Amino acid sequence: MQRCKGFTLIELLMAIVILIIIAAIGWVNLHAYTLNRNLRSAARDIASDFSLCKQRAVSENNTYQIVFNKAESSYAIQTVTGVPPAVTKLLSSFGSDISIISADFGAASSQTVTFNTRGTVTPLGNPAGDGVVLQNSRNSKATITVNTMGRTNVTFDIK
Repeated sequence: MQRCKGFTLIELLMAIVILIIIAAIGWVNLHAYTLNRNLRSAARDIASDFSLCKQRAVSENNTYQIVFNKAESSYAIQTVTGVPPAVTKLLSSFGSDISIISADFGAASSQTVTFNTRGTVTPLGNPAGDGVVLQNSRNSKATITVNTMGRTNVTFDIK
């Protein structure tokens, strides 16, 4: 009697079930990675806009402001004079789950940071720097701080 070589139906089904489990785990991890990557991108974009405003304030001898809107999760880059017109950026362009938790600058907790013509920042109330806190749906946070000299720092609390 000769034995047939091959796989039984049970063996094939078990292999398929194992592949489905591995794919599901991979999908969950990929989704979490994507959400955290979007948060990092949004935070770095805000930090680069801080640097851009500082550079433009010095080079154009004009005062620039960034005004944060927590309700709409957006911010506007503008001059004090209004020329050129304000540019509004939405955090939803990085993902619908990113929101602004806080944007506190100065003792009065203003949501506006101003870059003067010398590149310095006003108003600030915290000597270590005031800033913006972003959060995504995984409760991961990104904190963008700026000090009096206009230097920015981004820290992440990824979950």
